[in-house]
Amino acid sequence: MRRTRGAIEAADEAGLVRLVAKGDRAAFEELYRRTSPWLALRLRRRCSDEQIVAEVLQESYLAVWRAAGSFAGTAVDGSAAGWLWTIAARRLVDAFRRRARYVHPPPEAAEPVAAPAAEDEALAGAVSGELGSALNTLAPELRQVLQAMVLDGLSVRETSVLLGLPEGTVKTRARRARIIMREALS
Repeated sequence: MRRTRGAIEAADEAGLVRLVAKGDRAAFEELYRRTSPWLALRLRRRCSDEQIVAEVLQESYLAVWRAAGSFAGTAVDGSAAGWLWTIAARRLVDAFRRRARYVHPPPEAAEPVAAPAAEDEALAGAVSGELGSALNTLAPELRQVLQAMVLDGLSVRETSVLLGLPEGTVKTRARRARIIMREALS
């Protein structure tokens, strides 16, 4: 059954995944066009090696093509973007594990060290001074929303999909975070 371009463009991401499960290449291309920019952005926030990001992105969409039929969607209160991110995040972990097999760190590096999360380090490197201090005073859920919307450049809708929150909650948290930041910086 041939779908019109307009029908595919009108479908949401979950609808596109269902069409991909039926082997619809145009739906797959549309899904890739819509989701690959933010997926690549999220992967780059966790890995600075462009080659690994490109490999993970390719492996992720290959997995989407092969496993689209397993997407349960709203039946289990899930979203297509969340499903895509789960696939990509697991592929990224696999890539790190493959790379770790070939790297032999010195014995002193193997000792566990309490360190901040990689995202916090990246955020601190990108934003320092008073602004960095003000960001660190935010509650994690507020910082997460502000990070996605301001630093990643995601829309309210994209942020809500990524974080699995209603759009109203994202807007409220973004507003609260901005108010707190404004007070901290004044």
